[in-house]
Parts: sequence; C-alpha cells; structure tokens
Amino acid sequence: MIRTASVRILSFLAIALVAFPMLAKAAAGYRPPNLEKEIFDVKKISLDKFDRSGLVSALIAVARDFDDKDKVDYEVRGHALAIAYRLDKDNDRIKKVLDQLKEDGETQMESNDKERCSKRLSSGIRTLIRKKDVEANMVCAAYICDLALRFDPKGDSVSKIKEYQETVSKAGHKADWKDMLGKVIVPPKQQNPFGMDEPEEKMEKKEVTMPGGTAKTFAKNQSHANGLVVRQLEGGNFAGSASTVNATALAEKGVDGLLFTFNQEVGGMMGGSLEEVIKFLRVRYEPTPEKIPSGYKIELGFQDKYVPKDGPSAATLFTLVLDSLFSGEELDDGFACTGDITADGMVQKIGGTAGKIRGATKRGCKIVGIPEGNGKEVADVLLMDGPEQLLNIQIFTMKDFAQAHAISRKTKTSEVQTVLDAFAKIADVVKEKGFDTLKNSEVQTRLQGIVDRMPNHLSAKLLMEFGKDTHPKVLSIGGSFKEIQGASNGIFRQMSMMIYRMRGGDDEKDDDKQPEIKVSDEQKKDAKESLETLKKMQEKIDPKLKEFTKVIIETCEVYVDGPKADEKPKAYLERMKDALEKVQSAQQKIQKDPDVMEDLMD
Repeated sequence: MIRTASVRILSFLAIALVAFPMLAKAAAGYRPPNLEKEIFDVKKISLDKFDRSGLVSALIAVARDFDDKDKVDYEVRGHALAIAYRLDKDNDRIKKVLDQLKEDGETQMESNDKERCSKRLSSGIRTLIRKKDVEANMVCAAYICDLALRFDPKGDSVSKIKEYQETVSKAGHKADWKDMLGKVIVPPKQQNPFGMDEPEEKMEKKEVTMPGGTAKTFAKNQSHANGLVVRQLEGGNFAGSASTVNATALAEKGVDGLLFTFNQEVGGMMGGSLEEVIKFLRVRYEPTPEKIPSGYKIELGFQDKYVPKDGPSAATLFTLVLDSLFSGEELDDGFACTGDITADGMVQKIGGTAGKIRGATKRGCKIVGIPEGNGKEVADVLLMDGPEQLLNIQIFTMKDFAQAHAISRKTKTSEVQTVLDAFAKIADVVKEKGFDTLKNSEVQTRLQGIVDRMPNHLSAKLLMEFGKDTHPKVLSIGGSFKEIQGASNGIFRQMSMMIYRMRGGDDEKDDDKQPEIKVSDEQKKDAKESLETLKKMQEKIDPKLKEFTKVIIETCEVYVDGPKADEKPKAYLERMKDALEKVQSAQQKIQKDPDVMEDLMD
C-alpha cells in the first residue's frame, strides 16, 4: 500500500505515542455474545422461577469483572452472557452489563467470590439435569458445564461438575460455541493525553481479483511462512511473536480468473496492502500467462484467525507466500519477515520491529527479513538486550522483493547459503568462548567478509560494530518512544481510569462526597518498578527526547507518590489532569521539531 511520507510519519507517531490511552480498551478481547443463535429451545426449559433466577444471577456474576487475582477470560464472560440472556432476555442486569462492556470495555467492579459463583453454577446444573427427559434442560446443562469448567478449572466444584458433564454427554449433548461471539468491541470515544482520538476498528471481508492465464493449475496449491506480529499487553508493554500465514488455492466454480481473499475480516490497511501485492504479482507474471491458471479462489489464512487483523506489515509476507504458488518454490520454515510492499516491489518501513525480532527468536526462527528502513531498530535490540539475539538469528534488511525472495526460499543460491553457513560458524564460536571473541581480529575479518558478500546481513554488520565498540550507544527515536511507552503506559492507564471513574461524581460536590481513590498493593508495586525502569533507561534515550522523558517521569511520579498529606481526592485528581496535559503539550512540541520528524522519516 502506497502512503505519503506525512501520513507514514503520523502513523508512526500513532504507534509510538498513542501509547498512553485515557480509557481502558476492550482490546483485551471483549466480543459481544450472539443473542440470536438457536442452541436450545428456551420455551421448553423446565425450571421454577426461583431456580431460574439463581442460575441467571450466577451467569451474570461470571460476566462481571473479578479482582486482579480472579480475572475472567473475556470469551468466558461473553459465553456466560449468551446463556443468561436466553434464560431471561428481559433481565435489566444483563442489559446493563452488555451496555457497560460495549461502552467502556469493562463492567463496574463488584465483590464476587469465584468459588461461591462456581458452586451456584453447579447447583443450577444439578437442577437442570434432574429432569433428564427434558431435552432443552440437558442441552442447556451441557453449555453451562463447559462454561463452569473454563471459569473455575481448579475449584472445589470441578469434580461434581465433571460428573454432570459426563451425564449430559452420555445423553448425546455437548456445547457448541461456534459463531456465539461477535466482533471485538472497541469503545467508540477513546482519548489520550496527546489529544488524539483512537479510531474505531472497521473490519470487512476483502476480495481482490486478477485476470487468469492459460495454466491448468498452480505450480503448488498450498504455501506458508512465518509473519511477525506485535501485541500490546495489558500493562502497556509490547510482546512480539511469529505467526504462520498460509495460502490455499482451490478451484472454484463461478470464479473468472483468480480471486484472492482472507479467511477472516480484516482492516482497511491490510485490505489495501493486498491490492498492492496483487498489482506486483500481475506485473511479475502476466508476461508468462502459462504460469497463471484461471477459476481459482486463493485464501490467505492466519494461524490466530480469531484475533482482529489490520496494518500493512504482512504485505511482503503475502507476496512471498502467493508468489510461491505461481513459481512452485518451497519457503524456508525457519524464515520469518515483516514489511509493507509497493506495487513495484519496494519493501516499506513498518513499526514494532524490535519486539517482532524478539518474538521470532522465541519461535525458533533462524532467518528474519525486515525493511531496510527499520535497521536502526535492530541496533536498539543490540543496545537493550546485548548481542545474544543477533547470534541466535540471522537478520537481513530487505530493500525490495528480490532481496526478500533470496533469503526466504528453502533452496537458496550458493552465494546466500555460503553466507548463512559462515555466520553460523562464527556464532557457534562466540557462544562457546564469549562475547569478547567478537573483538578478535580473525572474527572481525570473517564478519567483514560476510558483509562484503551480502551488505544487507544486518546481524553480521552490527556484531562487527559491537566488537569494535562502534555500535550506537543511544536508542533510535522510534526505539526511545517504544521504551518510554513500555515503561510508563501501565501508570498512564491507571491514572486515566481514576479520572474516568471520577466522572461518575459531581465536580461541584464537596471533597468528602467524592469517590474514594483506591490503588491496590499490586498496582503500587508495578508502578514503582515501571518508574524505576524509566529512570534507569534515561541515558539510553535519544537526547532529542530528553525534555519529553523528563515530563513523562514527573507525571508518573504524581501517581507513584500518591496524594500529598491532607490532599483531598478532588485536588489530587486535578493534579493528575494537569500532569497529563503537560505530557500532551510535550508531545505537540515534538511533532513540531524538524530534527525529530526527519529522524522518523530516515
């Protein structure tokens, strides 16, 4: 997908700085229940008014927030609401929970005891299966058994619930949750101290067509490779991982030419990137129509297909996977990559590279391709984590499709294979004898030889600089933003929720009538550790962000230090608001700094 430089910069800032949301998102995974799917005949459920009410209350309790120790998975909560609604669709409490989750991504905290709730579910199941001759009761019991075991898999009621589950299973009934949950909900009006509204997520089915050729079939009908993804954790940090993407081509009646699509709905950026990929493939293969079949549907599938997908960073991977269908070449199972791509095959810069590399290492990938423009972020990995990761994985920059193609294929050219083998030998020696071996003149000469053969071998280049002590000593601008974000995001999230919850009170009320400010011991501990991390990394932050970092630290201290002696809740919250406004002002100043913006463009 082609984007202007200014849009690309703003997108990068959104990734790097949006980093401090004012309201907790439903991004943790809340998906509203499908209230229409028919799973049992509600009218035939045989329960007296008292038992039905008790069971519904227990299901509603499952759907509500529990304390930090007893967090309940959003999928379990959604399923609980789905059953509760079917048993009592006019229940105001169910409607209230649904509305709260839709608007805020969370429910009002209640003092719920997990074990007690589990016992209530067990009691409800027992009441249902007393009437074994009522099929609706047995089907409903099957769903609640499955739900109860996922809700509290280690509780005292587990053995009894498993007995009930065996009873309904012998009767031929089991839970089928397929299509029971809708799309992930993101609260519509989320703000952050930088003054940027977060967009609503719009997911849709995407299809792109390509004219057919004269081939009877593809050279191969399936191909797969590893894509690199990064996800934001609850506390604000980012975790990278590798996720397999596969392409499957099947003959489809009624398809004229080739139809490319996904196995799920995707966001606009990912859909747009597929259009660029197909343009590139058309330019590459239309001169040889004997390699292009017709009448096929080609589906790109994701390993984690239930997680919403958007962004252009998988475009290079899509291109490689789809290209292998036409060429018949196998992809290397140890290869992973990330990067946007244009219709002329140029690989474009993306975000989150450092986290993605860490994720690829954990997944056991041996070769990683990243956009040429993201090279500085790998230097950030070296600075923050040391040289070990660069010894465990061979990282290459990719300027264009040709470079991506060279390192992704299972059968590589002799030139590429020679370089890979040479680096692997050096890595084995350094792992055995220690990092000081990188200073050895012979090792330096061999690393230089690798770089001479393949200048885009970034691991070799950075390790050579590390041995000479000429590697970067401060983080890149993007890396600095990411580290600041990871260390402070959890604190900003808590501050934001405090302010948000105070909206339930009246600013004109006396201080003694304002809601009490509560911070758990665990939250205090996490906040202190995050602040210490932020202070320790100051010397590694790019000097251009020195003042910005100072404001972030001062704002975090407002939360960590808590209210001053005799400071009223209202006054403390006003002080937090003022601190967040200073962060916003500092961010706006950064956006007007040409040196910072030029660094981001580089």
